[in-house]
Amino acid sequence: MSTLDINKMEGEEENKTPDKKQIEAEEKEVMLKTESENNEINAEIKADGEGLVKAALSQEVIEQGREVKPKFIPIGAIKMPGFFTRNSDKPKDDEVIEKDPENEKTEESKPKRNHFQFLHTCPFTKFLHHPTQNDKDGTIVEEKKGIHLPKINVDYQIFFQKRSNKDPEATLASMETLEDKLDTPNDGMENVKLDPEEAVDGKVATKLPFKERIRQKKFIIDDLIVGAVVVLVLLAVLVGVLLGARAGPATERPLRLGRYMTTLSSCGPVEGILEEGVYKFYSIPYAVPPIGDLRFTYAQPLNNISLCWNGTLQNHKPGPLCMQFKENERTIIGEEDCLTLDVVTPHVRYDSRLPVVVLIGAGTLAGGISPAQPSALYARTKEVVFVRPNFRLGPFGFLALDILSKTIYPETSGNYGLSDLLVALRWVKLNIQHFGGDPDSVTLLGHRAGATLAALLTTVPKAQKLYSRAFLSSGSVIFPGKHLKDSYPLNEEFKQNSKCNDAACLRRMKPEAVMTAVPATWLGSDVGSLPKTNEMKHSWLVLDGVYVTRHAFEAWDVQKESKETGKERAFKPMVFGTTAHSGHSDLLRMKHLNWTAEHVESVVNDSVIGDKNLTASVYGHVNRTYSGLVELVSAVRTLCPLVSLARLRLGAPLYVVAGAGAGAAGSRLAGVDADLEAILGTFDSEVVEQRRFMAAMQQLFYYFVWNGRLPGPETGIAEVGQDVLPLHGLPLCDLLIREDIVPRYAHVD
Repeated sequence: MSTLDINKMEGEEENKTPDKKQIEAEEKEVMLKTESENNEINAEIKADGEGLVKAALSQEVIEQGREVKPKFIPIGAIKMPGFFTRNSDKPKDDEVIEKDPENEKTEESKPKRNHFQFLHTCPFTKFLHHPTQNDKDGTIVEEKKGIHLPKINVDYQIFFQKRSNKDPEATLASMETLEDKLDTPNDGMENVKLDPEEAVDGKVATKLPFKERIRQKKFIIDDLIVGAVVVLVLLAVLVGVLLGARAGPATERPLRLGRYMTTLSSCGPVEGILEEGVYKFYSIPYAVPPIGDLRFTYAQPLNNISLCWNGTLQNHKPGPLCMQFKENERTIIGEEDCLTLDVVTPHVRYDSRLPVVVLIGAGTLAGGISPAQPSALYARTKEVVFVRPNFRLGPFGFLALDILSKTIYPETSGNYGLSDLLVALRWVKLNIQHFGGDPDSVTLLGHRAGATLAALLTTVPKAQKLYSRAFLSSGSVIFPGKHLKDSYPLNEEFKQNSKCNDAACLRRMKPEAVMTAVPATWLGSDVGSLPKTNEMKHSWLVLDGVYVTRHAFEAWDVQKESKETGKERAFKPMVFGTTAHSGHSDLLRMKHLNWTAEHVESVVNDSVIGDKNLTASVYGHVNRTYSGLVELVSAVRTLCPLVSLARLRLGAPLYVVAGAGAGAAGSRLAGVDADLEAILGTFDSEVVEQRRFMAAMQQLFYYFVWNGRLPGPETGIAEVGQDVLPLHGLPLCDLLIREDIVPRYAHVD
């Protein structure tokens, strides 16, 4: 460069006005600062990888659909389109952002639509926009001590503004056209207006699209607030869906006239009655009436619509019992058409189904009214559903004759009452859900002859899926073991009394005539007497070949083996039990007004115990009183045979009701019905000891109903008095088992 040129430039420099010099100095300072910040941004973008900002700074960006050519800004302040002039007279504060007056007019001319205006009313947002106190450095200070928050400026209208669909090139062109119309200084140079938002820390993230912010994990306060709002909305929708799913009709069905309840059964609607706080449905048919040609045949379920009823069947009153002998062996009660059942339930609903207790009770297989009746109080307080089926007894339920077997193929007869119970359990499985019961939680509660039948049901393969557990009180351990043909000669006396030689004759007989043809030796019970040597016993049960195909002990052995090997879960939980004075009866008590030691010794010596010279041995375990005699009778007939079956053969738990807990101050004995009466709440509890016995017995049974096992150890013998305590041994039973009196002389139902 020549000296003339240098002098000319220096002359031009001296001829510049002070304002021009100041403007050039400010522009140089801004340009240097902007270049430094751009270098820092380029460094960050290179660290983050490929992105929109990197592409823009590297002059390869395509901004809003068109390529942006690089523009070089020399120190001479050459005009750049899209930037506006900044007034140099205002203070240079990075936090103050000036707006062009023309741009403000353009923005004000457009209607503002703030779709998220509710965010400005949020207290937290107000706090962010309007801090309460500033310190010297400009940092917002909370009123509470120790909390310092940085100042945050959020412009929701800019962040959530609706994007224009117009061509971006037209937008940029309009800005350049607007810039050309602006007045410029008289010196022919225009100041460059740099975007102050890019000079503010953290503003780069606001320029990025939402997806890019997620990728680079650079979020702003608006993202957090919107995310919180979305989460709250989703939670509200979820709660609404859950509440709507549970909404619906009332779980309890409505009552008719305030006391009549209607529900469904497999044969049509049935209507029960509300009494004592529970719903009672009496005499619901569950099988085809066993009358006419169906007498002495197995029960048939109501699986034909022609056998059902039209409309709603009203079941408001108890129906008749099945025809049977009372325990006095002379009175006949009941009717032949009797295959119905009673249901007592605290709720008629389909949710929260309750466990079911099926009551199977009878004094003997010939008859005898059982205390196994549904309890309204304990259905309500213990939350269970009681079902009591009627089943055939006596000759209508168990008569096995050759003339009857020949009428069907394969030839069979007997055990009709057992088939009744099987069909009743099928009805429970199919219908009990309509009465608020759980078909998968069915407990068989058998008592005396009913316990014998319930125990035999556990050996029937067809019944395995119809019940869940069995609680058997004072049942017999004598089960049929002879073939059906071997039972025919034992029943010839009935055929002679009926004077019939074919099945048609037997089916034409009047029901009372059938009952009177039963030999007297088939009636009664030996549960309350000591056995005689070579005593005669009549068993109503037979191996019919259809339901009972083998001895119960053999069936249980197979089930136990399958349980141990894990091949089949056929062995259901079973509990056996009886009372320490199950042989007590008013008939035995009234034989002597005052039982002396001589009376007791005479009875013992006349029994099989005296014949085997075991009188002195048994008196080492019982005393010479009426109470001691009853204990001995109970041990021979019921208790010790159950010990041999439950403990020695099956490994099942066993309970024994002690007399002290059941009697009034020890004066009243625990009779054969004491445990069942305590379970159902009909036990005469006069003193505290009796009430404690009831509570202990109920705890034992209802815990088993709900949990499928007894409380405490699952094996062993439990003594139930005022509490449930473990019983570590029964030496009297050990003696009777060793001398082959037990189970040989166990009672027969």
